[in-house]
Amino acid sequence: MRVDAAVVGGGPAGATAALRLAGAGATVVLYERSAYDGLRMGETLPPSVNPLLRELGLWDRFLAAEPMPSYLTASAWGGPEVAERSFVFSPYGHGWHTDRAAFDRMLADAAAAAGVAVRLGEAVRGVRRVGGGFAVDAGSPVVADVVVDATGRSARVARGLGARRAGRDRLVCAARVFALPPGATAGDTFLEAVPDGWWYAAPLPARRRLVAAFADARHAARAGLATPDGWAAAVARTAHTHALATGDAGPVHVVSAASHHLTPAAGPGWVAVGDAALAVDPLSSGGVAFALRTGMRAAEVLLGGAAEGYLALVEAEAAEYYRLREEVYGWEARFTGDPFWRERATG
Repeated sequence: MRVDAAVVGGGPAGATAALRLAGAGATVVLYERSAYDGLRMGETLPPSVNPLLRELGLWDRFLAAEPMPSYLTASAWGGPEVAERSFVFSPYGHGWHTDRAAFDRMLADAAAAAGVAVRLGEAVRGVRRVGGGFAVDAGSPVVADVVVDATGRSARVARGLGARRAGRDRLVCAARVFALPPGATAGDTFLEAVPDGWWYAAPLPARRRLVAAFADARHAARAGLATPDGWAAAVARTAHTHALATGDAGPVHVVSAASHHLTPAAGPGWVAVGDAALAVDPLSSGGVAFALRTGMRAAEVLLGGAAEGYLALVEAEAAEYYRLREEVYGWEARFTGDPFWRERATG
């Protein structure tokens, strides 16, 4: 089967690129190895996604899924006291708490409605160059004129085509979902810095709350954060987050949250988008907005635009992200002698 474009990965970046390509008349296949049936991280969306969803024509679809408004972030960061930061001065309004699996599925459904052939539950085993295009080895193999790498932090397709991934850390996330006990309020986003990393809590739809520890991979292994007992022992040592880890708890999910960027982020006939191009610390809350932006811009490149502008965009975003990352971690001066914070103080 010959198609104009193959998109490997059905997260926000891949689905957005597929949607835009199909909207321009291209024949597109999108491969997503899951069925959007598991826990996905990145459930808190910043206000900056609002104009992007409107530009994509997805605002009504998004609101129909009944996301929960997010008005502020509370944090014990830089001191033991809890302080609040509101979105009241954001030009885009407030943010949102979503079920990320449902959000990603909404984007893929919109792509399918635009004519994209969405292949759920199909893992791509490899992508290789063939005469005049790329052979995609999957359950439904195709030859595509162009390819979008939306494989997330692994950037499997782009690295197979010669790109390099430059990493900054080995941050991991160990998260659990709690069913809120009767009478408990959902609250909003909460952050707490601790000597070996930081904790995060946010409400989810259906009266649930996600609570997550972020630490370097070596510490996470030593502390047993992947186990219910190790995770529970760690949250019990927090000053504030332990009070949010109540109710019936689900299993511990461990995923990479490491920062890296890809060089280059595009080449002849291919473009990397979202986390494959630049993976950011979840502390920034900017991953989904970046995914939507790069998905839109990648489609422009593959439809005949100049790749130089896209490469410059990714490099500029990476430089600004690393600057802000160092600044925000620098706000916490209580733990400068601890390895986690010392490493981030030096970039």
